[in-house]
Amino acid sequence: MRLPVALLICLTALPAAARDWRMIEEESSLAFTFRQMGSAVTGSFEAFTADISFDPAALDAASVEAVIEIPSVDTGNTERDAGIEGADWFDSATYPTARFVSTGFTATGGDGYDVAGELTIRDVTEPVVLPMTITIDGDRAVATGTLELDRTTFGVGQGDWASATAVGHEVLLELEVVATAD
Repeated sequence: MRLPVALLICLTALPAAARDWRMIEEESSLAFTFRQMGSAVTGSFEAFTADISFDPAALDAASVEAVIEIPSVDTGNTERDAGIEGADWFDSATYPTARFVSTGFTATGGDGYDVAGELTIRDVTEPVVLPMTITIDGDRAVATGTLELDRTTFGVGQGDWASATAVGHEVLLELEVVATAD
C-alpha cells in the first residue's frame, strides 16, 4: 500500500520527539565545593530527582526539570549541615527545594551540550547555562556537568555570612545523572 503524498509530507513535517529517561537515583550525584576559612569543603545533596526528555536528534524537544531536596545536604559535619539548612543559608524550613528547569539545549560538538535554564533557590530565579557531556549507550545515558555559582545571587549566606570572609561566594556544583530509557 502506498501512502498519499500529502500524508507523507505531513508525517515528515512532524517535529521529532525527545526520548524519555528515568534517573537512577543510586547511581546519580549532585556534589558541591566551597571555601570555608580558606579550606575547600565538599558536600552533596543526597536526594534529588530529574524528569528528562532528550534525543540528540531532537534538541528542540529536549527538556529537564530537576528538584533538589535541601534537607538532604551532607558535608560530613552535622553541625555545618544544620547551619546550611538554617535561615541565613538555604532556609529549608521555608524553601525545602531548589529547582532547575531547562529552557533549551545547544549542541557544542561531540557529546557536549549547553543546557540553558532557570535555577531557583530560596525563591530567587536566575538564568544559568550548564555545560554538559551526555553519552548514550543503547538504553543507558550518563550526563555530567559542572557549574560555578555565586551563592549571594540567590540570597544564600545572609547576615554575618554575606561577606566572603569566612565562606567564599563561589560554589562549584558537579552533577552526574545516570538514566535509563523509559
